[in-house]
Amino acid sequence: MTGSLARVEADFLDAILDAPGGVLSPGMEVYRRNVRANLGGALAAAYPVVRRLVGAAFFDEAALRYVRANASRSGDLHEYGGAFASFLEVYEPARKLAYLADVARLEWACHESHYAADAEPFDMAALARVTAESLGEVRFHLHPAARLMRSAHPIAAIWEANQRHRDGTPARIDGSDHVVVRREGLVVRVQSVDAAEWTLLAAFAAGAGLEAASAALAPGDAQRILTESLARFVRDQVLCGFTLPAPDA
Repeated sequence: MTGSLARVEADFLDAILDAPGGVLSPGMEVYRRNVRANLGGALAAAYPVVRRLVGAAFFDEAALRYVRANASRSGDLHEYGGAFASFLEVYEPARKLAYLADVARLEWACHESHYAADAEPFDMAALARVTAESLGEVRFHLHPAARLMRSAHPIAAIWEANQRHRDGTPARIDGSDHVVVRREGLVVRVQSVDAAEWTLLAAFAAGAGLEAASAALAPGDAQRILTESLARFVRDQVLCGFTLPAPDA
């Protein structure tokens, strides 16, 4: 029964979203247009910078093609569109815009950050109680709203240049970017960091302790990051807490 119902649902979605060569009844055609419009609207809401970069007509056509190939699997439209960057990467009309897929990935990171859970403030008193011998084992945790991205393109500059108060002219047009997406109150922030800072945060995200995470850094970078950057990441709520490994039984 479950398999049959799933097949019926899949056939229904195919008919609504695509129906190649088929003709729907007037009522079903209206429903299909509404579904496509809702999903396309969700994409436009999640990717305003991409839409501004390529123009409304280009974006709407790309969105329609994406919607035809990617049915929504959730009743929450805020969850729709996570694969749009991968779609743009192989979308032939966008091939000349090498940066576009990574800009879309950055926008989805911002979208996820906006809707992510909150966290309790960092417990600095608890960190102060950690002994010097155990400090290297501390595993810092990224805030649920924090996201890390890196790209061969200046995606943070492109993103910033295409916010509502800007005219679309980026501060730089080449070079790579290491980006931290974070949330400050209800506002999502996109922040460029240097490669060493990003490497440390990525190691924390992978579960590494402080000693292991900083081992790959050059001595000069390690000293600067551990004395300056780490405190900034706590203050900016990129990091929200820490744990120590459980002692061996």
